[in-house]
Amino acid sequence: EELVAAITGGRHVRVQMDGTLPSALDDPEGGSVSWELLSAGTRDALALAVRLAMASYFLRDSDGFLIMDDPLVDMDPVRQKAAAAAISAFSAGRQLILFTCHPATADLFAGNLIRL
Repeated sequence: EELVAAITGGRHVRVQMDGTLPSALDDPEGGSVSWELLSAGTRDALALAVRLAMASYFLRDSDGFLIMDDPLVDMDPVRQKAAAAAISAFSAGRQLILFTCHPATADLFAGNLIRL
């Protein structure tokens, strides 16, 4: 939920679950939007939050790394900045390899940049 809130800029703060799957997102005022009504950008934000949470869980006691291929490609610029901040926070404690063909996306991240 912290990752969802960070990536959505605080627009969504709670994830409702139906078993093991997200069913809705709640806003800070207590409103709820079901999965079916979420925008594509919000679904992408939720999916990224889930991937980062899973990677944190599975890599918690290891020296593993995460590889991501253009994780911001379908997000609007505001979400891209928020998502880049969440990804950067994740990478503070472990190695992250991120591929992108978009120079503007690469500019959102610090670290070693290798141009091919």
